[in-house]
Amino acid sequence: MNTLRFTPPYDDEAIVAWLDGQMTEADARQFSRLLRSEEILAGRTAELMKSNQDYQHAFAPLLDEAPDARMLARLDAHLAGAVAVRPGVSRRALIAASVAFLLTGVGIGYLARPGVDDGIEALHEDASIRDLEAHYMSLYSGETLLDVDSSPSVLRRGLARLVGDMGLQLQESQLVLAGSELKMVRILRYESTPIAQIAWNHADYGPMALCVSAHKQGGGSAISSEQRYGMNIVWWRSPQYQYVLIARTPVAQLQATARQLQAALS
Repeated sequence: MNTLRFTPPYDDEAIVAWLDGQMTEADARQFSRLLRSEEILAGRTAELMKSNQDYQHAFAPLLDEAPDARMLARLDAHLAGAVAVRPGVSRRALIAASVAFLLTGVGIGYLARPGVDDGIEALHEDASIRDLEAHYMSLYSGETLLDVDSSPSVLRRGLARLVGDMGLQLQESQLVLAGSELKMVRILRYESTPIAQIAWNHADYGPMALCVSAHKQGGGSAISSEQRYGMNIVWWRSPQYQYVLIARTPVAQLQATARQLQAALS
């Protein structure tokens, strides 16, 4: 685990460490807070996001390789699109929202989205959580999961964390899907809200993820489908959790996979 510490004022090395998910959890939280309030820091972060310089190799003695860094090249299009459709959102908020998708400190991802007044709005409703998860998954490409450590011991640790953080008890045998390789089980967070992300690489359609979050309404629901950010989404609820399956897989095939998972997880 990376033990290098970063404190303000932040230099470029610190910003790159944050972008590559190489800060400690405490340092990353402090950086995120300042990013939402300091225009200069937000601007420098945006510039480094757009740079073509090979920062990972430049800081190789300090930073480990981070698969999520491959997502950086795709963020410019999302940032430009957000400006076009939401002119009332501040530039600082858009920067903070976009780069937040890359934060994976200490094995935990942090999700955020832009708001109108304070830059980041709280997400509690199920529909908003689905929107957030779909936006996050839209940044995944076919290469995103290639170098992820999916050894049995790592997957078991991920499943154990789901029990501790969410009371979600799953077995690897329940997650076997034809034509797909289980690559990752981890916890994402929106502030203090845990979201389980179980990710596969589909042989034909690339990354696919089942995101699970607790919901307060109670009661279950039938399988439903929708599209967000160019991603196909199939979701359902149990009395305790919302399950959201997200991929570029055709809707009919994704619905069949969702029915398989719903039966396996019930």
